[in-house]
Amino acid sequence: MLNKKSSQTIFIFYLALLTLLLTLSGCSGVSKGSEAPDFTLTNIEGKRVSLSDLRGKNVFLNFWASWCEPCKDEMPDLEQIWQEYQERDLVVLTVNTGESQETVKKYIEENGYTFQVLLDSNLTVARLYNTSNIPASFFINKEGIVIEKKEGFMSGADMKKAVGLLYQ
Repeated sequence: MLNKKSSQTIFIFYLALLTLLLTLSGCSGVSKGSEAPDFTLTNIEGKRVSLSDLRGKNVFLNFWASWCEPCKDEMPDLEQIWQEYQERDLVVLTVNTGESQETVKKYIEENGYTFQVLLDSNLTVARLYNTSNIPASFFINKEGIVIEKKEGFMSGADMKKAVGLLYQ
C-alpha cells in the first residue's frame, strides 16, 4: 500500500509525463501557420470583444501585464504601431493577463495608450495560446492565420517587420 507522499509523487510524475506528451504531440498552443483560436473577452470599458469579429482585418495580438518590465518597455512601440497602421486595417489587440480591471484601466490611462485592451483575469486565453512567458505576440492575418509568433520583448523595428509580413 502506498503512503500519501508516494501517491503524490506518482501523481506528479504522471502529470509531468502527460504534459510532455501533449507538448510533443503538437498540442502546446498556437504555432505559426495555424488558425488563431477564437476567444471572447471583455475590454476595459466593459464591452465584449471576440477575435472572430475582427476577421477581415490584420491583428497584432499581444499578451502583457503591468508588472512585467519587458511588457511595459514594449507599450510605447505598440502605441506607435497602432497609430501608424490603424488606417490600414490593423487592429492592435492587447490582452492583460491576470490583473483587475481597475489596475489595468489606471495603467493605460496614466500612459495615454489608445489601443484596445482586453482583460484575461483568469488566464483562460493566455492558456489557450500557451503564453507561459510574457510579453507574447501573435500576428494574425485577415483570414485568421498566425503569420508570426514571438515570445519575449520586441523592439519597434521587430514589430514593424512582423506587421509587414501581414501585408505580403
